[in-house]
Amino acid sequence: MRPQVRWSGCLVAVLCWSAVPRAALAQADPWGSPIFPDPLRFSSLPLEASDATVPPAGEWQVTASTGYFNVWQTTWHTGAIHREFHLLGQPLTPYEIHTLEQRFPNDQFYFIDVEGWREDVRFSAGLGGGYALTVRVPWVEIGSPHWDAIAEDFHRRFGLSDVKRTWYPRGQTVIFVRGSHGAVERWSEAAGSGPGDSSVAVTGPLGTWLGGEQRWVLALQAPTGERGTLRGSGGWDKGVRWFGTWGGERRQFRLGLGYTWLDPNGSWLGVRRSDTWHALAEAHVPLGPLTLRCGLRFDSSPLAGFTDSDIGRPSSYWTLGVLGRLHGGAWWAFDVGENYPSSAEVPDFSFHFLVGTRL
Repeated sequence: MRPQVRWSGCLVAVLCWSAVPRAALAQADPWGSPIFPDPLRFSSLPLEASDATVPPAGEWQVTASTGYFNVWQTTWHTGAIHREFHLLGQPLTPYEIHTLEQRFPNDQFYFIDVEGWREDVRFSAGLGGGYALTVRVPWVEIGSPHWDAIAEDFHRRFGLSDVKRTWYPRGQTVIFVRGSHGAVERWSEAAGSGPGDSSVAVTGPLGTWLGGEQRWVLALQAPTGERGTLRGSGGWDKGVRWFGTWGGERRQFRLGLGYTWLDPNGSWLGVRRSDTWHALAEAHVPLGPLTLRCGLRFDSSPLAGFTDSDIGRPSSYWTLGVLGRLHGGAWWAFDVGENYPSSAEVPDFSFHFLVGTRL
């Protein structure tokens, strides 16, 4: 996808901000959490703290975000046969995979090398009485911009293992997961761009107790992405969430819990998905004119019923970033994400940029 398309969502928000009278931008949402950028999960309805956003009655809040993700996860099998066949530095081949299936018919192994971008535009409307409606529209690109060198350089600088990244060329797109009931195999055809599955959420108050504001969220994800790709499941997913928030505007702490029923008519690249649970914690702390923010989340895998390997286990993922204000009450945020020291399979790293305003 061309760069001008990638940044179109952010430009929408900036243009809206510049066109609105400044008096209408009295307060900005201090959250705008980064999207969970996991291609194993983002076509299945995720837990999103931003779904609990509540603009004042009659006002709209618009945010646009762009995020880069890089996933590199393998078991020992593919590296061993790649070296045995003297193919170091060359792409993994279907022949190697099929040889492994013959040699280890009972093993559940995988090789996932995926990078890409996800852009989201989110609209939240205040309905009054503490209720709000949020609509999220994503665009997903798989297979670019070939930034594998960032991970290699990071591992080298900090003396970490490169986990065999340098055994293969940069910029591949390969997905192979052998589970207990077959295998998923995608090569370069997994790359591409298009709309992802959109979602709508309604939130309402649960009162003030335990010293904080409590809210409920009901969410629905529609199959607007292409079925059979990482961009879409083909199913209607439903979720219920709880969020509790403590503190003021710049110093806050938030907890969230959720459960998602994944439509059995949908799938992840043809694999029937398991229902998922979610938990997150987020905190904001003043840092001079900026606000430091961090988050930690845990999510079960939609592939839990398909494989007993790390791909099917719950994941942990943390983010760290800063939030700043723009002229007129709009805001921006930049975050990085990491899976360290998670043993389950989520992106090795990610970058997120967000801008938002109220109309």
